[in-house]
Order: sequence, then C-alpha cells, then structure tokens
Amino acid sequence: MPAGAAGQLAVEAIPIRLSAEEPGPQRLGGLTFVSGFELRSPDRRFGGLSGLALSADGSMLYAVSDRGFWISIVTRHDAEGRLIALGAMEMADLQTPAGTPVGSGQRDAEGLTRERDGSFIVSFEQIHRLWRYPPPPAAFRAPAQPVPVPAELAGAPNNGGIEGVAVLPDGRILMITEEYENPDGSVKGWFLEQGRFDSVSYVPSQGFRLTDIAALANGDILVLERRYGLLSSWAARIKRVSKESLRAGARLSGQELARLDPPLVVDNFEGIAVREDPNAGTLVYIISDDNYSPLQRTLLLQFRLEPLPESLAPIRQK
Repeated sequence: MPAGAAGQLAVEAIPIRLSAEEPGPQRLGGLTFVSGFELRSPDRRFGGLSGLALSADGSMLYAVSDRGFWISIVTRHDAEGRLIALGAMEMADLQTPAGTPVGSGQRDAEGLTRERDGSFIVSFEQIHRLWRYPPPPAAFRAPAQPVPVPAELAGAPNNGGIEGVAVLPDGRILMITEEYENPDGSVKGWFLEQGRFDSVSYVPSQGFRLTDIAALANGDILVLERRYGLLSSWAARIKRVSKESLRAGARLSGQELARLDPPLVVDNFEGIAVREDPNAGTLVYIISDDNYSPLQRTLLLQFRLEPLPESLAPIRQK
C-alpha cells in the first residue's frame, strides 16, 4: 500500500452540466463540453487539487494537492471517449528525496506532467523546485529525484513560483511561473533541455493568472488561466500557443480557445491535462482547487478539442 494511503476510498462523482439552460454537449469556441462531475470524499485530506494528468488509455486520473498528497482515481469512458464514471480513489503522501513524507513548507504541489516513459514531474511553490517520480504505481511510494531548476527561480514570490509544467513532444521541459513578473508585466518561464535553461515569458489575459499548462501531441500547448477578485467571480480561460512560438526568448500570449464565466459552472480551475482518444480525438480535462473551503467545489470538466476556425488560428509570435 502506498505510504500515507488509507487503501481504496470512496469518491462521490456527481454529474454536473456546464449550463443549466443548455444540457448536453455545448460548443465554447475551440472546445466542446463533453462531461462534468463534482467530486466529493469523506476523507478530510481530499481537496486542494492543482496538477492533473491521465493515463494514456484514460483508465486513471492522477492529481497532486496543495497539502502534499498524491490522488489516483479509477475513471471510465464510453466508446466515444466520454467520461461517464469515477471509481475507487487512493491517496498517498508525496515523498521527499530522503523517502519521507513532505513536511511543512514543502507540501505545496502545483503542477503535474508526465514524461514519455510514464514518470511524473511535480512542481512545488514555497520552496521552489521540480521533483521527478517513477511511473505508477511506484510513484506513490518512491523517493523524489530533484530536477534542475534555474538559479533565478529562487527570487520568485512564495506563492508565485512554477504553476505550470509540461514535457513537450521534443523532450524539452517547459515551466512557467504564476506571479514572477518581468518589467513588461509578463511572467517568467524557462525551457530545460539537456541541462541547459533558456528563458521564455508568458503574457496572461488581463486580470488573469496562469494556473497550468499541457502539451498537445502536435507540439502546441494549452494554457489554463484563472481570475478571481473580491469584486468579481471566478472565471477561466483556455488558450493555445503554437509550437512555432515555443523557442528561447519568446514572449508568449497564445490565442483564446474557450472561456468559462458565470452563469456557466466555474470555480478555481488550476489543473489541465490532455489525452488522445482513438475515437474522440484530443480530449481536454480541467480540475478545480477548492482550497479546502466549504464555499468551493472540486469540479472535473471534460472537453473535446475542435479543429481551429480561422478566427482562432494560432498567432505566429516573433
């Protein structure tokens, strides 16, 4: 049994609509809503989910939490790729390189991505770092292996470090911060390739912050952004950045694919993942971080990526 786990736990998956007025599939720009669930668990450790990944066959969902836990949930899709049910859940402590559970100040896991061999890379804030874990099931009991990060990352705000991390098809690791700003208002990021760091920057939508990224099979990336303020409600944007833009020194902004604003269902969306389905094409999943608050929910939404209309064609950045 994974360290810190309590065996197989129940997770209640309550189907939800994207819009109360429009049941069923709904087109949002470059995405079509396919399925949605609110996730609940009696386990008090459950919640605060930020990073998200799925197995290639869609049978397992993986996430990491703000309090330093792994979450794995059995998932079931129908013949058309639609997420129709979630099953047993397991939870385990994220391990340090010493093989001990992460402690105070080390727990704030934010980003999750998978390498080509199935291993995971997790990004953390507070003490800014990247750690690698072997493919599951060993990931949930194995010591972490540190991944190099740029020395400049030490200057990031405590809660503004690497929020999004993705392994690109060419093997490069792309990491982008949430609040580590450049003088022009963009946020800092880096490519890691064969031990070398190359700087990149990202320009979020006005009033939004980047919360996660995911790589598409063709080399483009999807960016999840979130907005919240005392005088405004939750909102989310999903943007697409072309692979041609992903080069050293680039100032990325992407093109909006979809937006989630009230009265559509929306919460603190912080995790995004993609997978290729033989029947449905590219499926996009986003998950919300409930901040362990009774006023928020853990929402899991599934979309299908549609061919880009001309109006959404990626901008070729200089």
